[in-house]
Amino acid sequence: MSILRVENLSYYIAQKPIIKDFSLSLNLGQIVTLFGPSGCGKSTFLRLISSILKPKDGIINHSGKISYIFQEHRLFDSLSVYENIALVMKRADPKWIYDNLSDLGLSKIDAKKYPNELSGGMRARVAFIRALAYNGDLILLDEPFSGIDFTMRQILMEKLNSAIKSNNKAAILVTHDAYEACKLSDIIIFLSQTQMQIEKTLKINQKNRDEKFIKELFNSEFKGRIYFD
Repeated sequence: MSILRVENLSYYIAQKPIIKDFSLSLNLGQIVTLFGPSGCGKSTFLRLISSILKPKDGIINHSGKISYIFQEHRLFDSLSVYENIALVMKRADPKWIYDNLSDLGLSKIDAKKYPNELSGGMRARVAFIRALAYNGDLILLDEPFSGIDFTMRQILMEKLNSAIKSNNKAAILVTHDAYEACKLSDIIIFLSQTQMQIEKTLKINQKNRDEKFIKELFNSEFKGRIYFD
């Protein structure tokens, strides 16, 4: 079942095309990754989907609620960690909040802290939990694992995959990290250097999710433009 349909989307800044005639269809249960260099329009696309920005041309149709994990986290400085998460819930569920904080290495003491008392990686984890707490049908993720160590990143990716597959949701992941793309995606959309145009689309399955295969393919498509941790 389709949750998002984008047709011939265009967006300009100072008459310069950032996104031009871009189309995408996303079904429930899918994770689609937009993979490309900085400045090619990936974050702008997420802002258009979420209606933060308005397109110049094109159609965006989506159903259900949208959860958004911003690259800069956007936690409320005047609220504690617990309050930031509880704010987006219809009814605050302390057990759910504390259990999910614990899953990501954050304690009840951390729950009382304010964003300015947290490291960048801790803020990223809180933003991740807040997005899950909102319980959106479509989750938009803008470099959500930036600044997080490898072990915790594995936990976050498993949690995201479970949230999508077990609850029949969908996600769009923006990243320039090939490891994240190949481990999470059902579909990877390779974008051009200069603007948001599709160069190649790759469907991922168990046969080609092998890291060596994906790494060789990525290196052939994006020589010098990707990295694996």
